[in-house]
Amino acid sequence: MKMAVNSITRKRRGVFYSPLEVADLLATWAVRDVNGRILEPSFGGCDFLSALERRLFALGSSEPWKEIFGCDVDAKAFKQHLTRVLPRSSRRRHFVKADFLTLNPTDFAVKKFTVVIGNPPYVSHHNMFKVQRLSRECVESEGEFRLSRMSSLWAYFIFHSLRFLVDGGRMAWLLPGSVLHADYAKQLLHEVSSHFERTVVISIQQRLFLSGGTSEATHILLCESYSSNEAPVVEVVTAKNINECSRLLRDWNRATWRGVSLNGRAQRALTPERRLKKFNSLSKSEHAVRLGDIADLSIGIVTGANRFFVINDDISRQQKLPKRTLQPILAKFAVAQGLSLTRTDFRAARSKGIRCLLVDGNRSESQSAVEAYFARFPESDRLRNVTFGKRRDWRLPNDGRIPNAFLPYMHNTGPRLVLNTCRVNSTNTIHRVYFGRGVTQIRRKLVAISMVSTFSQISAEIEGRSYGGGILKHEIGEASKIQLLLPNGASKTLITRTFAKVDQLLRQGKVARATSVADAFLTAQIPKLLSISSLQALRLCLKHLREYRKPRSKKT
Repeated sequence: MKMAVNSITRKRRGVFYSPLEVADLLATWAVRDVNGRILEPSFGGCDFLSALERRLFALGSSEPWKEIFGCDVDAKAFKQHLTRVLPRSSRRRHFVKADFLTLNPTDFAVKKFTVVIGNPPYVSHHNMFKVQRLSRECVESEGEFRLSRMSSLWAYFIFHSLRFLVDGGRMAWLLPGSVLHADYAKQLLHEVSSHFERTVVISIQQRLFLSGGTSEATHILLCESYSSNEAPVVEVVTAKNINECSRLLRDWNRATWRGVSLNGRAQRALTPERRLKKFNSLSKSEHAVRLGDIADLSIGIVTGANRFFVINDDISRQQKLPKRTLQPILAKFAVAQGLSLTRTDFRAARSKGIRCLLVDGNRSESQSAVEAYFARFPESDRLRNVTFGKRRDWRLPNDGRIPNAFLPYMHNTGPRLVLNTCRVNSTNTIHRVYFGRGVTQIRRKLVAISMVSTFSQISAEIEGRSYGGGILKHEIGEASKIQLLLPNGASKTLITRTFAKVDQLLRQGKVARATSVADAFLTAQIPKLLSISSLQALRLCLKHLREYRKPRSKKT
């Protein structure tokens, strides 16, 4: 990846420097002889170009730049970096200043390439510039397969590259964590694998770009022998660090080495079967249910401008807003410290200045202060706001659908189900949970206890997706698939007592202890399935899963 000037530029352009050892590793794998044209479609800091030069020299080439081609949209890539690495006498016409997504092989005055290699820009769909959105339309206009509009820019680079390869050609890419977790990426991988004899994703646990200001997970995509494949399979394998990845690639052509087929959740495929053995056994028991089997989930209310609609007491006083126009709302999950959300939690949050008050435009009649507050929102911004345009009255974001419980969208140590005892709503940063008919209050407490257990935390790791910083995220569909153990024999008194104990421990910050209490409760209820030894196996599995998404430094 290539270094950006600042964090905003980095996010919008998706550029960071590629580690030299990774560029050398991929160049060594991809380039097999001195003949065959090689394309780097986003060369930026020229790390891959330099690696290709070294690789061709090592193979005996006297003119490595004869075979190397590239393009980049950034003028700096040409003026600073290409000038530094490319000898004056070499072929500058091989390098085109343009957006790769708008090019064809003929723009390089060649037919096609033996190798496409590099590190495409990591730009999410909502961070794309207008010109980038137009470029992706160039890719979408050709072929029957269409990428989801939720796709990041790197996905279009991969797809477009297929049009540049000769039969038998190869691709090698350094990609972000979303390649194994995003829905659009799974569709893309399936399409790509249908064009190669072998498609492999190597997931590197070591975080390679911490020095560049990001803890983005790193994966390597290798595609061997471009051709039609009627039985597409994507293999996935883990490597702790670059050295282990290098050892894997040395065994590439050995029949003894194969990854696991990626035909479901990536975390399940990346976890050794022996680690998952006990979890899989419990998943099939009569006590195991999915959260979506007993409840409906939805995102919280979408205000369209949380910083404007959700305020704290200081802002309320400054704007002289009447108390009757303010409603408590859960906008930060940290406000819910335990297994239930109480009025005491809100009082504590308000005393700390946390934004947890929703300005209610429905109660603004004859309230000049409230009318003045809404008048502060710029009319031009209001008219451009898509969310506002979907509402009958832009000042009324609260849909009134009060949930029975809450579940976080993003979290670090694992999700908790928090019962909504004070009848408030939440913003879209938090999922709302609506239990089905027949799920009594005592049953809801049992669900909340089970969610904290090691078993459910493993399920949450498998169903969720990990992003930068080791944060675990659950979209609605993923959260609905989290499994729970719900034994039927526990008394109301025991469930209530256990719920109170777990709630207390969580409020004290003793998360591991709270999980132990939940585990002990479940073990006592289903001793034939759970024991001390099986709990130990589950805990080792959970440790393995969490270490996978935990950022590691480059020196690890």
